[in-house]
Amino acid sequence: MTKRTLSFFVFALSIIFVVSACKSNPSGSDDGEYSQVNNWVLANMDFYYFWNELVPEEADGNQQPEDFFTGMLEPNDAFSYISDDAETLLDELNGSSFTAGFSPAFGLFSGTENVFIIVEFVYPNTPAAAAGIERGDIIIRINDQDLTTDNYLDLYYDDSSAKYTFGIYNVEENSISEGGSVTVNKAELSLDPVVYTDIIEDSGHKIGYIFYSRFINGENDQFIQAVDNVLADFENQGVTELIVDLRYNPGGTIDAAENLANSIAPQSVTTNEEVFVQYEYNETLEQYYIDNEGLDSPNLISRFSEDPTNLNLDRVYFLGTSSSASASELLINGLRPYMDVVLVGTPTFGKFYGSYVLTGLNSNPPNNYAIVPVVLKYANAVGFSDFGDGLAPDHVVEEDLFQSKPLGDPTDELLSKALELITGTQTPPRKNDTKYSFYKIGRSNKV
Repeated sequence: MTKRTLSFFVFALSIIFVVSACKSNPSGSDDGEYSQVNNWVLANMDFYYFWNELVPEEADGNQQPEDFFTGMLEPNDAFSYISDDAETLLDELNGSSFTAGFSPAFGLFSGTENVFIIVEFVYPNTPAAAAGIERGDIIIRINDQDLTTDNYLDLYYDDSSAKYTFGIYNVEENSISEGGSVTVNKAELSLDPVVYTDIIEDSGHKIGYIFYSRFINGENDQFIQAVDNVLADFENQGVTELIVDLRYNPGGTIDAAENLANSIAPQSVTTNEEVFVQYEYNETLEQYYIDNEGLDSPNLISRFSEDPTNLNLDRVYFLGTSSSASASELLINGLRPYMDVVLVGTPTFGKFYGSYVLTGLNSNPPNNYAIVPVVLKYANAVGFSDFGDGLAPDHVVEEDLFQSKPLGDPTDELLSKALELITGTQTPPRKNDTKYSFYKIGRSNKV
């Protein structure tokens, strides 16, 4: 049986830098219930925010912090956000969340307010996996309630136990009927972003495949190590080609992106410590880094570095979609000046900004708020940025989640195309029989 889920989370579209040292509250007005928090927000936004010319001169202590923060944002800034629970946010950014363990995409049936969920993938060893939920499953009801535009987020996030009712898509009748159901008890999980790996031997090629869901470090860099372990195994087994599946990867930390880049880039690039990414800030912050760290500051220029594992490739294949964002795009864009980067799929999201996580936990006085403002804009070594329409694929391939294949299945549309490009052997195209009309209204990386 097929089943599945998704969620919205702003982290899904961010390059994240966790900054422990935040500016303290300035001396300012103490009037108003929220004056201390808003003074802290003001000081940090004035120093860090990319568009800090929009930050007001004084804090309004009578405004709720959420309203005060959003009121100063650049009109087109859809990425900066505020949280009133800094500790939980930090846990989530490190890979820990209360979840069933699957990644959902929300869809809206055309001409209706009826929402459904399609499961993009399921994390191994989670309640969802134990319950038999699989990639491509359709969920039409949660806890016996139909999903609508008014309730679908509440139903998805509510309760520690969820009864998922599945839908079955009928190709011939072009309809979705009700299927079975399963009840899943959610749990606090630390989800390894390395969801699936394989070595595919085809036509004399040894092809490493890795499905990577998020760029996160994990506690004590455990998820950095998880990536290193996979790549070391690829190297030991003589992998000659690499496919990195980022089709649902919304971004994450620059550390995780750099780590992966250092194992993929040609060895001469890492040995020579070539420029990986360049960063631009507001005038105040940029001058601060120049004055205190010099023009070659790692906050201004990120460089490749030697890694114990390096596949020393001349070419790499990425699988991407409009859900591939931020750090995913940074990795692809940063490698392009130095090697043959082949992107298969559809245009990526188009986000060339990064954020700092600034918490009030150690401010004076402390508070439990966190702000995640856009702080920087990035470009690759040759200055390429501003790709608002996303990174264009070299080979356009659209996937059909209604008829999706398991991760790593050679007949999956995107993977099949990459394998064809590597081996020269064409897999007969799978006929797309889906006729159901719907609009994709969102996805998230908080599972």
